[in-house]
Amino acid sequence: MSQTDNLEERFRELEREVMGNKQQASSQPHDPNKRAEPEFIAVEKSVDAAKSSLGSLIAWVNSLTGATKIAAIIVIGLVAFTLLNFVFKLVTAAISIGIMALVGFILYKVFFEPSNIK
Repeated sequence: MSQTDNLEERFRELEREVMGNKQQASSQPHDPNKRAEPEFIAVEKSVDAAKSSLGSLIAWVNSLTGATKIAAIIVIGLVAFTLLNFVFKLVTAAISIGIMALVGFILYKVFFEPSNIK
């Protein structure tokens, strides 16, 4: 039971931290003349947000019991594999389009470009 209480306390602390960050962000006025953040800072914030989301997902799964925990793990696994499959299909399509473009360029050079033979 102490582990469950510990997880609940950590989850509540995380909620307070996230809600505090949202309140601070909403209280700051938007300055249109302010320069955009460099991309690497934005990526770092995205990575931190992803870690936070993953941590809260893991905490949520750990708070479940019995069959609901197993069902949640199965559903999360299926969603993860579906997203991974989608990414692989995108990469495969990009490679295929690149190969077709290369073949088309070579065929164009061979058959349609005028030759300079005298």
